[in-house]
Amino acid sequence: MSLLNNPSSFIRTLGLGLAVVLALTASVSHAEPFTLTDKQGRSIKADVLSVENEKVKLKRDDGQSFELPLSSLNEETQRSLKAWAAKAAAAIPDGAITVELSRGAFDTSKSETAAIITIQEDWGYSVTVSNRGSKPISNLKFEYVLFVKPDLEPGKDRNAAKFKRATGTNTITGLAGGTKTVFRTNTIKIYKQKLKPGWFWDKTNDTQMIRDTLYGIWIKAYVGDQLVAETCSPDSLAKTEKGP
Repeated sequence: MSLLNNPSSFIRTLGLGLAVVLALTASVSHAEPFTLTDKQGRSIKADVLSVENEKVKLKRDDGQSFELPLSSLNEETQRSLKAWAAKAAAAIPDGAITVELSRGAFDTSKSETAAIITIQEDWGYSVTVSNRGSKPISNLKFEYVLFVKPDLEPGKDRNAAKFKRATGTNTITGLAGGTKTVFRTNTIKIYKQKLKPGWFWDKTNDTQMIRDTLYGIWIKAYVGDQLVAETCSPDSLAKTEKGP
C-alpha cells in the first residue's frame, strides 16, 4: 500500500507522535528518491534529504518535508538509507576542487642537417590543484589529454592536419582542506624547422618556418568514481575531440 499522498496517515499509523512536518532545510541537490517500508510492510515514496541522529528527513513531490525515526523502518530500508548516507557524506561538494593551468616548454634540443635546423621542445602543463573545502581529500586522480596542432610544410593543406595527442594520469594521495598543490603533466613533443640561408621548400620556394603549437588540454579529476573537476581549454576542444 502506498501512502505517498498521505504521509501524515503513515506517521499516525506508525504511532510516531514525535514526527513533525519541518521546513525544508537540507539541500535538495543530494536528494534521492526512495521507497521506504516500515516494519509492518507499509510503504511511502519520497525524496531522502538526509539521514542523521537516527532519523531520516523526507520530501514529497508537493514540497512538504517531514522526519521519520529509522527504527520505525524495516531492516532492508534502514540498510539502504545508511549506505546512501555514507556515500553522500563521502561525496565531494561541487566546486570544492579547482584547477588552474600554466603551460610551458620543459626541455629543448636542437639538431641540424645541411638545409634544416630542427628544434624539438617538450611542452606540458603545470597544474595547480586547490581544495576549497574544509575536509581533506584522499586519492584525487587526474586523467588528461594534451593536444598539439602540427604545422605542415608550405604547400600542404594545413587545415587538414589532425591534432597530435598525449595522454597521462596523476594521483594526489592527500590534499588538506584550504590548501593547494602543483604537479606537472607528461610532455608532448613540438617541432620547429627553419631553413638555412639559400634553401627553399620544394613546393613553394618558400622559406617560412614550420612550427607546431600546443593547442590545449582536457583534464578531469576523480575521487573514486565521482567526477569532481573538469577543465577543457580551449572550450572548442570539447566539440570536436574525445576527452580522457
